[in-house]
Amino acid sequence: MKPISINEIQNLKHAVQYFQDCYLVSSIGALAKSENGRKILAQNIAHTKDGYCVKFRNIDGKSKDFFVSQKETEDLIYMDKYLNPIQIPADKPHNPIIKAIEVAMSKLLTETPSKKPWICRFPKCNENFEFNKPSNFLEMFTGKKPISINENNLRLSLKGKKEESMDIFNKLKDTPDNSFVMGSSFGFDAGISNTHCYRVENVNPQYNTIDLFDHRLLRTITLTFDEAIKKMKFIVGYFDKDLK
Repeated sequence: MKPISINEIQNLKHAVQYFQDCYLVSSIGALAKSENGRKILAQNIAHTKDGYCVKFRNIDGKSKDFFVSQKETEDLIYMDKYLNPIQIPADKPHNPIIKAIEVAMSKLLTETPSKKPWICRFPKCNENFEFNKPSNFLEMFTGKKPISINENNLRLSLKGKKEESMDIFNKLKDTPDNSFVMGSSFGFDAGISNTHCYRVENVNPQYNTIDLFDHRLLRTITLTFDEAIKKMKFIVGYFDKDLK
């Protein structure tokens, strides 16, 4: 088996999200942003003769490899709620590594259904890997428990966790080598998608702003720290040292 290349890993930072799995696509994009995150991606994902091998490092304390064939990735078809195939634009292809991870996640959940939290089972979806928590996915994939602020809380914004959130934001100013995602709740702003995960792309210390990359719409939104605390529900991830 051959580990995925640095170019393949770099492409994950801007991979398009098609299924309802922003938790997965943004988390993988976040890992591709840091040095140790990239090392984990190279160690966990490898090319095989007929597809990929995807490793999850902590499934109830055990590591497991999932082999995904080319046919299995080809059979993963993006469809509408009526199960009609949706044509994917030629200029925005579904990243094959993301597809392999999605198939592997589906296999993992078939074997271990408890790894899909009960609250994520309510929304209707076509694929069982859709809807999950980034902290849940990241811990299984990296084997390391991520920092998690307000993800499991019923509060719809970070306002109740302002001190902890500002501490993370201020640390991000000085440590651009990081792997974080932020998630929204319901209807705070026309420019923010409901219940959606974004990759933390950049923090500007001069203006105290944070750039969030949307893998579905392939755009970056910029929020001040105060706006992020008022409009976003949670922050999850790692500083690079946490992934050693």
